[in-house]
Amino acid sequence: MKLLIVLMLIFSFQSQAQIKSGYLSAEDQKYYKNDSFDGNNQRERIDSLVKETNSLHQVIATLRAEIQVLKKDVEELKKAK
Repeated sequence: MKLLIVLMLIFSFQSQAQIKSGYLSAEDQKYYKNDSFDGNNQRERIDSLVKETNSLHQVIATLRAEIQVLKKDVEELKKAK
């Protein structure tokens, strides 16, 4: 009986060591906080992630367009030499 209890305790400690807590740490949320303790339900948290992802895609598209313009300008400057 004692052996069974000890084995159960060891197993429970191992399973807790492998699974953090199910929540993102502050390091994982360095730039965008979406903590479950903010009072938002799962759907609101997912919606905010979708909005954030869409805004990031918009920024990436803008940066790509600016890079193309800069590459074109660099090529023109190289030709001017």
